[in-house]
Amino acid sequence: MLLNNNVLFASKSSVYFRFLLTIAAGIFLFQNSFAQTKTDRNGSHIVQIDTLWLKDELNSDSIWLIKGEDNPIFKALNFDDSQWELRESAVKAYDDKGISWLRMKFKVAPHLLKTPICLDVSQNGASEIYLDGELLDSVGVIGAGKPEVTEISKRFPKSFSVSDTGIHVIAVRYQNLPVVNTFNDIESNMLSGFLSAFKSFNTSFRDANLYYQKTIEKNFRNTNVLTALSGIFCALAFVHILLFCFYYKGWYNLYFGLYNLSIGLICFFIYKMHTTLDIMQNVFYARGIFVTLIVFCTTLTGFTNTLFGRSRIRRIIMLGIGGFAFVASFIAPMISVLMVPLYLFAVLIESLFIIIRAMLRRERTAFIVGGGILACFGYVILLFFVSMLGKSNPINNFVDTHTGKALIFILISFPVSISAYLAYQFGKTSNSLQRQLAEVKRLSIRSLEQEHEKQQILENQKSVLEDQVRSRTQDLQDEKQKSDELLLNILPQEVAEELKEHGSTKTRYHEEVSVIFTDFVNFTQNSEKWGAERMIKELHEDFTAFDHIMEKHGLEKIKTIGDAYLAVCGLPMKTANHAERAIKAALDILDYVNEKAQLSEENALQIRIGIHSGPLVAGIVGVKKFAYDIWGDTVNTAARLEQNSAAGKINISESTYELVKDNYIFENRGLIEAKGKGAIPMYFVTSAINNVKS
Repeated sequence: MLLNNNVLFASKSSVYFRFLLTIAAGIFLFQNSFAQTKTDRNGSHIVQIDTLWLKDELNSDSIWLIKGEDNPIFKALNFDDSQWELRESAVKAYDDKGISWLRMKFKVAPHLLKTPICLDVSQNGASEIYLDGELLDSVGVIGAGKPEVTEISKRFPKSFSVSDTGIHVIAVRYQNLPVVNTFNDIESNMLSGFLSAFKSFNTSFRDANLYYQKTIEKNFRNTNVLTALSGIFCALAFVHILLFCFYYKGWYNLYFGLYNLSIGLICFFIYKMHTTLDIMQNVFYARGIFVTLIVFCTTLTGFTNTLFGRSRIRRIIMLGIGGFAFVASFIAPMISVLMVPLYLFAVLIESLFIIIRAMLRRERTAFIVGGGILACFGYVILLFFVSMLGKSNPINNFVDTHTGKALIFILISFPVSISAYLAYQFGKTSNSLQRQLAEVKRLSIRSLEQEHEKQQILENQKSVLEDQVRSRTQDLQDEKQKSDELLLNILPQEVAEELKEHGSTKTRYHEEVSVIFTDFVNFTQNSEKWGAERMIKELHEDFTAFDHIMEKHGLEKIKTIGDAYLAVCGLPMKTANHAERAIKAALDILDYVNEKAQLSEENALQIRIGIHSGPLVAGIVGVKKFAYDIWGDTVNTAARLEQNSAAGKINISESTYELVKDNYIFENRGLIEAKGKGAIPMYFVTSAINNVKS
């Protein structure tokens, strides 16, 4: 990500803000210790890399040679850099001059040959690192006007090793970020405050294996601690905010819940800053810490004033200042930056004063809360005075050794004491409720006696009601069975089950089915001779026989349209041999019609049949008098095949023919003109070659 000019370095007027951001965002961001630099200043400036360098992680910053020009020959191993300046004395002169080169010569001790070594780099620009003229690693991208920088260093830099004790050269092509004025831009000030903690370019030799191991262990340890603290405080926040929702008069629950939430978020933001090297993400998390710190101060003063404060005006003023600082952090950031340190100091002093005063008044609850707060303040004061002592002081050494534990103690002491207070309050409330419950129990016993009398009356009617329920249940089951049978007579079983379960059905696409369409050839002429009553009787008799044939071969009847009969094979359940089943059903229909014609040759009905295979859509349309139906070009084609068939013939399409051509004998009709379809190939089914299992 290319950083904009207006978000890089603050002007001198924002030094105060950078100092504040360095304290707020730098707690867990970088934990590297910089020891004294060990150099070999013998005129040739050749560094001897030995075990002490790698294990003690000594800084090599002071022996770099620097040149404020950009020339690719500077990376060469044998380039003469004797006229270059020492970076230690010339770094300020080159910081703002665009691209510069740094070189350092080194030798590796014999016992460290082929040992993995890495360069731990931190910077506020972009760099290309060369080892003996070959590109080793890079951080950011050097640009024509300004560098593209997204991170200050790499968590796991590339490692290298050397196989001889000769002279080697590390050459660095470096471009620093430009300085701009960003006085009233909070993100820019955060960015400059974040970057000001680093030199323009700094690197140290490290034992790669040891460095990676330490980095992983440190990340694992910090991740566990910070995530655990964040989870604990967020859980406490959830509980107390939930308590406030159930008892809205307990404002102390809301304040304490938000107080814990602010600590949990601060721990979370610090964890995120520790686990990412991305600059803008760190700026975002630093701003989150800053805003959350305002919430921390506001909720702390609200909690202590609600429990122990006697001045309502003071509480309103302190909460108002916190609210103003919170809004100002988005509208006028620099005003908020100037306010927050003073506000934090005022809140801490006020809370300490209010709680000590309550303890002097011998308020029992104040002793519970005050214990944790006094322990917290006491340790902070101890750190302040110890920090003024020399490093050789044993107390100072003890504090330095246990700083991490101390920070955890400071974080949890106050919340634990407040939780103890709230537990005490809950105990008092619980005792009061116990007395009320005893009275409720006495009244309940009396109510139970009255209820027992009512129960006796109800028992007398129980047997009568049970008989009525059994009778009604049986009636309902009978009615349900009838309705189920009626529904299954209208719809396929799977569709009926879906309709009963969901109240509606989805229209489904079926990729491969076979549609059979039949129509009586001379039905109209015969119906004029028969009359309506016999016509309906004949249709009922024929279609009933067709229904049995469809059921026999696993086809699904769709509907009848006058003297036409429509059925399909392959839905709602997919069927592999759908075309075979459809043709068998069609042959059985022809056998039935022929047998019936032999009994009454004068008025015998003749039928023609069309079959087509392909995809279609099936489902239910409408909400009243609904029926299961099918749509698609496959249905229309089957109708056209039936229209172009002949009496006593089964006319099939080419798609159906391809599915069953090995099992039947056909008459190829060639291309036949079909209405709306053009000329399509058609085949008459003559007879079966052999018996094929259904």
